[in-house]
Amino acid sequence: MGRLDGQVAIITGASRGLGQYCALGFAKEGARVAIAARTVEETDARLPGTIYHTAKLINDAGGEALPVICNVADQASIKAMAKQVLDRWGRIDILMNNAAIQPPGDNADIREKHWNLIYNVNVNGAFYCIRAVLPAMEDQQHGNIINISSAATAGGTPYGGTKRALEAMTEGLASELRNKNIAVNALKPLSAIATPGFLFAQLPRGDGGVPDLPPPDSYVEAAVLLACQTPESYTGQINNDAQVIGNLADEKTKVRLKELNPDYWVSAMEG
Repeated sequence: MGRLDGQVAIITGASRGLGQYCALGFAKEGARVAIAARTVEETDARLPGTIYHTAKLINDAGGEALPVICNVADQASIKAMAKQVLDRWGRIDILMNNAAIQPPGDNADIREKHWNLIYNVNVNGAFYCIRAVLPAMEDQQHGNIINISSAATAGGTPYGGTKRALEAMTEGLASELRNKNIAVNALKPLSAIATPGFLFAQLPRGDGGVPDLPPPDSYVEAAVLLACQTPESYTGQINNDAQVIGNLADEKTKVRLKELNPDYWVSAMEG
């Protein structure tokens, strides 16, 4: 029996990277997963993945996935996505707001169109996705929302600002939705993870390598653990993956992930 058997999950931005890894992890635990993203065609081999590719990976592994074209900067697209999932499976149990962008520029020089776009995608997109799934979750008297934040909240970049807003929204919604049996938490990677997008963005390094990075395993496990929570067990929390593992994982899982991760990750988990 999987930990998410019988549940329906929507993951935005799941055509590649951490969204894709979480989609595969949720499906492995028995969830039916809607892959909601814009990418329908691979245009650069260094950035592999489409909604159809992620869905095929799940279906080929014996799971059940639904690729859905969705632009989270467009409210109509979000509503159509939620309707398609409900028409297919009749319920929505989990929403992971993973889709995000990070255009160039600091607060003093970012282009206005990029400023508007980053808030439309990273903040408004998450807000309207939540609004689109709430009626189903409220009718079911059951739901789980995971908002993906970032370590960038520790700084003052435009991207970090959007993630701070998302964390504030998480705290507010957790309180508002507690009596409707809907848990709301925020998850962020402790540090960078070696996804195709991260590697694509790196400047050439003199040693030809990349920093000592955690594998995606602990992040995916943290996402699964959060997807299992209720308002009574865990809600309104803003944690990185190491903290979630430290707070919620069993001892066997902690030991396994300690062996996979660098020392700084282990220290964060044990702290």
